[in-house]
Amino acid sequence: MKTVLPTDGYSSASEFMSALQGTQGDAFWLLKSQGHWHGGLHLFDSFVPGAIYRPDGPAGHGLKSMTDGHIVAYRLNDDYRAAAHNKRALKFSTTFILVKSTCVPDKARPAHGLDFYTLWMQLAPLSVYGASDTVIGEVTATALKVRRDNPAPGWVRQGLPGGDGAQARTCYDVQNRYPAPRDTYTQLPRLSTVEILEEATFLLDRRAVPFVYVRVMSVPEGVSAGLAVGESGWISGQEKYLKRRGGAGALPRWMKAARKKGVFNEVVALAGDNVLPVSAGEIIGHLGYLESPHSAPHHFCHLEVFSQDSRLPDFVANRAGVTAGEPFIHSPRGKPRYFHRERDNTFEALAIGDDPVLTGEDRFTPRSKTRWQKSGDSAWYEIPAEQSWLAESDVTVVNQFDLAKRGFILLEQDEPPRTVRQTPREGWLRQGFQRLAALAQQNTRDMYSLTYIEGYQRLLKEMEFESDGEKFSKRLWQFLHNRQSHILKQVQRLIVKHHSEWLHDGMSALWRAALDEQGKHQPALALYNRQFIDALVWMKDVPEIRSSEALWHLHPVTFLEAISTKNAGPITLEMLRKIWTDSKYASDETLQGVADELNANLEHCHLDTKNRLYHFMAQVYQEVGFRFRIIESLDYPPEGLIVQFKYYRNHRHEATEDGRNSAHPAQQETIANKAYGGRGGNDNIGDGWRYRGRGMKQLTFKDNYKMFTDYHTSKWGEAVDFVMNPEILSNIKYTVRSALAYWDKNHLYLIADRGINWEASCEISKIINKYTDSKKARYNNLTQFVNGNVFDF
Repeated sequence: MKTVLPTDGYSSASEFMSALQGTQGDAFWLLKSQGHWHGGLHLFDSFVPGAIYRPDGPAGHGLKSMTDGHIVAYRLNDDYRAAAHNKRALKFSTTFILVKSTCVPDKARPAHGLDFYTLWMQLAPLSVYGASDTVIGEVTATALKVRRDNPAPGWVRQGLPGGDGAQARTCYDVQNRYPAPRDTYTQLPRLSTVEILEEATFLLDRRAVPFVYVRVMSVPEGVSAGLAVGESGWISGQEKYLKRRGGAGALPRWMKAARKKGVFNEVVALAGDNVLPVSAGEIIGHLGYLESPHSAPHHFCHLEVFSQDSRLPDFVANRAGVTAGEPFIHSPRGKPRYFHRERDNTFEALAIGDDPVLTGEDRFTPRSKTRWQKSGDSAWYEIPAEQSWLAESDVTVVNQFDLAKRGFILLEQDEPPRTVRQTPREGWLRQGFQRLAALAQQNTRDMYSLTYIEGYQRLLKEMEFESDGEKFSKRLWQFLHNRQSHILKQVQRLIVKHHSEWLHDGMSALWRAALDEQGKHQPALALYNRQFIDALVWMKDVPEIRSSEALWHLHPVTFLEAISTKNAGPITLEMLRKIWTDSKYASDETLQGVADELNANLEHCHLDTKNRLYHFMAQVYQEVGFRFRIIESLDYPPEGLIVQFKYYRNHRHEATEDGRNSAHPAQQETIANKAYGGRGGNDNIGDGWRYRGRGMKQLTFKDNYKMFTDYHTSKWGEAVDFVMNPEILSNIKYTVRSALAYWDKNHLYLIADRGINWEASCEISKIINKYTDSKKARYNNLTQFVNGNVFDF
């Protein structure tokens, strides 16, 4: 299933969690420092400042639904609530939504799925968004095409239902009913301001694209515009072209429906046709504001994921044997690490003196992020986090949905708590600490680690004697949130069955003893806490939740990332197999890796139309050939060297010495150093061989490797030094990106936009390889792919 992170600014779940670790919000998972149970995370303004609502903020800022699903319950505050503390009324929000989602890893086995809920608690109330419904947009593109209603018969002005263009690839009727508004061949210039009147999604080049119907409010002086002030028309609604601002028009979709319903400050349970759909990545709200009796006011929200699905144990154990999703390479701790000598394709064990260098911890690496290499009768995997290679015999392949094998552990506390103070004595916590103590024992590295081993063992003994008190609770909390990586990873993979904190109000037995005790010393604070707790509870008002039962609590980021599957995208393995037909040269795994990387970058690198994709693939095929050679072969006979390289035309006798003949194979390293040496930045001995052609573009010469290093950092935000480590280019991800970078940097997509014709193909070919004699072959690739409808998705 598709999942996204709760906020922008992070490229992966691991990056998000690395940034969150050590913050106040991270330290709330499963246990608070006071020793209370806590089933979720907190996201604070110090961590996600972009999740505070600002009328002039960028379009799309806020908290994002992490999954597709339906809102089955909500509470919308019309304004902030307040609880009394001494003579002050302290503001807080009780706004929440409960999103129900279903993960079905294998569509052929729908019974092996999982229903779960995402709770967003203490979101900003309605009043934060203002009273006006007007949404203003400002054109940020150089110019935007002005469009009008499409005159096609049967055109649906409201656009695609739900904005979903997925069916458009197969349904002819959909393509006819939802084409983009008709181009007027006029433009609206940059800095024009418009009032957004309607929004709809239409098909443009068979892709679902957002459009807005606008009324022009102003245009820059002295600049011609396709619409005058007061006139209306359609323009692109994409965020990169149009900045939105202002008012209640920016309300999340569910809030608009809730406002229309008109029930505020009460729990609203939804069922059947009344549930509200929500999509992964959709803005669902912003951080609420909290004033506390004894801490500075701040913005934050509570994020929690739980399940009451009886199938969860089987789902985690993958008892159905689901193989869908991305495989992972499990590299255990304590295995020898190797260095790959690319020159002769050999592997040498790393060592410090006589001591072998071993892997430091268990890792699960997506197979697409590793590199596989065969050498003799053995094979090896490159594990990026280890910065080395491991023998294939030392690793195992684990399916994505083998969650138990990937470290997820079930802990159960079925008995309902009698008081909030009993958490330190609960069985789930003791079981969890036993696992952490064992992990600490296995990962002894230094005196710091030994200290933690002793700490876990001491705490386990104290649990046996049911120790109590504030200091004991604080130490439990500290050791649960130990920041050593192997402990952090395990804690995030604990799945705990526990009764919810959202059921019992302040007068319940769960809270009464603690609040009564607090009231003896701090009566004002006890009264405030009781009012605060009473206002927050909601679960008893949602019939769908079996609130009398314990619920499985799952880490909101780590668990959802574990079950997230990539959007397949329009390019498939089957399409690429039509081009590279022999699996002996291009395996399914290789071509799937190509498809995944292309799909991830279609818009990012301007391959977002059929013409662009066809031109790109025609050029790529000529570069790597039917054998899919992503490392240049220099296996030429003498006459081939003379035809191919200027050096050998000027030194014909050396072509006989170096080229392939009946007496010896081609001296490929010598050929590369002579043919490519002394130019393109290849100034050092051996640079010709070191920077020979690699990748789907056959990137050649040190200067081009340097260009790709710089462009890759700026384009993908990932610093990889291809000059220092040129062999990395044979990793399929970077193999594809090297071609994408050349295509994007040289704006070849603009030439492709001229159509499928000889002139456009030749012009692209000349930029890729100025002196090539393969222009006709490249054009033949293009026409063959087009006539074969290879990429007609």
